[in-house]
Parts: sequence; structure tokens; C-alpha cells
Amino acid sequence: MVKSPYNVALQSVDAIKSAGATLDYSIDWSALISSTDITIVSSSISNTSTSVFISGGRDAYYYDLKNTIVTDQGRTMVRLFSIGVQPR
Repeated sequence: MVKSPYNVALQSVDAIKSAGATLDYSIDWSALISSTDITIVSSSISNTSTSVFISGGRDAYYYDLKNTIVTDQGRTMVRLFSIGVQPR
């Protein structure tokens, strides 16, 4: 999600599935990413940590980023963090 001084860009996804089904879902982020000028350059996973390199963004904007992992035991863990962009 992108938070600017004047508005918030949101994308909603609705889906229906049965309780017993395990399905995959795909989200096309291109429209939202291209409108915010923020780019994930690369990402990596090690045994106990994840890393992401991010470039771009608009001055005075804040970007909420979400990092999701699934452990070997099938546990899903989510961490959220915000990055503010300011001029050099």
C-alpha cells in the first residue's frame, strides 16, 4: 500500500474457495507499482532471514511493505514495515 500526503492507493481482491481446497492466487502488481515509482530490485532468503533491495519512490511518500514467509512446518509469518522517501 502506498501512503502519500493526500491519498492512499489500495487494491482489493475477492475470491471464493471451498474450505478443503488449497489453491494458488496471482496478483498483477504492475499497475500499482508503476504508479508509485518504487521497485523491488532483488530479494533473497537465507536460513533465518529475508532481504530485499528497494529503489525509487517519491519524495515525502511512505510505503508500507509486507514480508511473508512459510516455515518448513507450514506456519505462515508476516512482518510489516514502512519506508519513507526523502531527498538526499
